[in-house]
Amino acid sequence: MHHSMVKLSHAMHNSVGYQKTKSFFRSLFEDLSYPYKKYFDVFMIGLIMVSVSILVVNKTQNIPQWLVDIDLYFITAIFILEYLLRVWVSHDMHHYVVSETSAGRSVRFLAALRFKLHYMFSLPALIDLIAIFPDFRIVRLLKLYRYMHGASSLFDALLKKRFEFIFIGYMLFGITFTFGSLFYLLEFGVNKNLHSYLDAIYWALISIATVGYGDISPVTDLGKVVAMFGIVFGIAMISFVTSVMVSAFSQRFDELRNQDSINQVRKMHNVVLINGYGHLGATIAKKLKQQTFYTPVIMENDETRVRYAQEDGYQIIHTDTASMKMIEALHQKGNITAMLTLRSSDIDNIYFILNAKSVYAKSVVYSRMNNSELQLQYEATKVDGLVKPYDAVDTKAFHYLMKHGIEVNQSIHFFGYTQKSSHICQELHKVGVKISIYERDMTHITAAKNDGFVQVIHIDKQNDKMPEIRHGIVVCAMDDEAVNIYYSITLRAKGFGGEIVALSDTKEDNRKFILAGVNKIFDIYEESASQFVEMIENNAKKG
Repeated sequence: MHHSMVKLSHAMHNSVGYQKTKSFFRSLFEDLSYPYKKYFDVFMIGLIMVSVSILVVNKTQNIPQWLVDIDLYFITAIFILEYLLRVWVSHDMHHYVVSETSAGRSVRFLAALRFKLHYMFSLPALIDLIAIFPDFRIVRLLKLYRYMHGASSLFDALLKKRFEFIFIGYMLFGITFTFGSLFYLLEFGVNKNLHSYLDAIYWALISIATVGYGDISPVTDLGKVVAMFGIVFGIAMISFVTSVMVSAFSQRFDELRNQDSINQVRKMHNVVLINGYGHLGATIAKKLKQQTFYTPVIMENDETRVRYAQEDGYQIIHTDTASMKMIEALHQKGNITAMLTLRSSDIDNIYFILNAKSVYAKSVVYSRMNNSELQLQYEATKVDGLVKPYDAVDTKAFHYLMKHGIEVNQSIHFFGYTQKSSHICQELHKVGVKISIYERDMTHITAAKNDGFVQVIHIDKQNDKMPEIRHGIVVCAMDDEAVNIYYSITLRAKGFGGEIVALSDTKEDNRKFILAGVNKIFDIYEESASQFVEMIENNAKKG
């Protein structure tokens, strides 16, 4: 017997036709992306509705016998066939039998059988089995969850909260029997509508559920007190159950929304995934959209930024970071041109790159790098390109200011020795441009002096009294853009007639800079966005 089963298992394992047939039915039952599944689901939903309709109508009216026969034989036969096929594709028993393990043959047989039985005794399989029998045709309605994937998804969401529901079940059981028992002891023999202990339990459950049919109600004072407490506990129970269900459904709705977004992305061409819709992400998406060749898709979790991206007309995938499973799903159609990760956290960016490269080693990933000290870590991820936002604008700003500082012989005043400006200051200092630095932060002042700058003036934060500057160029490069705007408008108000330059990293404040009298704005993220787009285009040309 064992020899025959081993021989049969090897034949199944080596049969291409057997494997293809089993794969077809497995995809038909389980794979939501399989093209024929939606037609199968609609067909099965139609059969269920016809079967239940015949059952209900036949109770009140005489219908043709041939309709009843169709239900009893044809539809039932299809459900039997479906059940057997689902049991068949649930597990590949022959894999266990032919596997090369140290376990004995009998142990492998038992392991294969155990997995198959585990499926057969699962709730969905039991529903399928019971629904076969004509006397239980009404149970076929429960099979709808298999084919209506929105409903099945919500059911799965509730299953994830099974611990909470088990806890609620224990509470409901205890409260119901406690109040039912008290009501029985206080009211039995006094209340003419209370005939048994079951009636007391029935009353307790109805009261806790706040349904209140009114067929049984307390007549004693103590019974009324018990009823009031029961109603209070019932309201608390309902609130608890509602909060758990809302939490479960909310999480599942996010998953369904993302699945729909992924399906939409699969239909697009030349997709560029943008992880993070801040100033930089928005600028890149706009540039790509203007070219019309690339289709930007935004990955974002912040609700405000998600709303902005939707208002700007982009496809959104609602996520805090991309999991390997999500990246794999997005890559299935091979329409992803490049992926950009633009988070302000280097750790998030590195994590994204690793996920993308582990799913598909040839995936093209470009990243924003915020901390130059992490250059080696980024390179270790095999990232295809890096852009440092503050460095991106350095070259243009440096050449512009050097021209005015040397050729025009103008002094340059930097308001702020920050990440935006420190490198530019150092480069200008090397070529002999006269620089004065005005700072509010003592840490930045110390850093400027340590870097060899002599003209470092402290601005008191308490009153922000502006120094008297009449000529030259003022560069506003404080970390706080509101302070930069304040200094710009104050300089103009005090009669400063020179040129004011702003190093901006906030798109929303650029218009305010102009109104404040700024002559030239170096948008840090505008320059970075151009570099990202250039890398994407160069990669496309290579391909």
